[in-house]
Amino acid sequence: MICIDGSVLGRWLPVVALIAALALGVTGSPASAQDQAPQSPSDEDPVKDERPPIERIDDNVYKIGNLVVDGNKREVVMPGWINMSEGVVELLACAPGGKTHESVVVVDVEPFHLQIALLLLGLEGGESISFQGDPATPEGDPVEIVIEWTDPKSGEMKSVRGEDFIYNVKADRPMIHTHWVFTGSRIVDGVFVAQMEKSLVTTYHDPYTIIDNPLQTGGDDTYYEANRFLVPPVGTKVTFLVRATENASDSTDEK
Repeated sequence: MICIDGSVLGRWLPVVALIAALALGVTGSPASAQDQAPQSPSDEDPVKDERPPIERIDDNVYKIGNLVVDGNKREVVMPGWINMSEGVVELLACAPGGKTHESVVVVDVEPFHLQIALLLLGLEGGESISFQGDPATPEGDPVEIVIEWTDPKSGEMKSVRGEDFIYNVKADRPMIHTHWVFTGSRIVDGVFVAQMEKSLVTTYHDPYTIIDNPLQTGGDDTYYEANRFLVPPVGTKVTFLVRATENASDSTDEK
């Protein structure tokens, strides 16, 4: 497995190979990505021009596209903005061009860059659910999500858990604090589906998202809305952080 540990991320060639492999449609699981050597695209292959530059910022800190992967803090830092401050949602976050009619935040990254960054942190995806709305619990390594922004009125820096941006309308309270699950997206007919659908973090179980909701309420699309009591105005710039965590919540039921 390629991960950020000591100077491992400094070995540029394996990182570039992983990026190329995923961009060309190799499976998102760490083992499979290593087992299959990336092929050189033809001159006509548009993916060739879409591979992100990799810029070293500091020891174990690299920029891939628009995101920063920090091996020291074991986190991925991404820019974004508020897309919805009220209304029914099925996603906490999507990439530009995704399901913006039901996503609280738009995170300005390429989905496969996020997948690569999480793999580089040593995280492993697990079995995702079989279909959208599947009541089963998705499997994978746990992550914590934090959203930060500057209050447009007070100028104060705010920092909250991602769950706080989601409101459970049936329980009449914000979503309980839990871990999220790095399932990793799937390859279908040679296509990395998250790159096509742009789904990054879903509250309503989705087999093609990169990060899913572990709670049983994730199998029902009538539970969640954007938390209008907390979410800042539409268009507010945010920093979206995904952190590796060892603290997986024991609770999977918040009904």
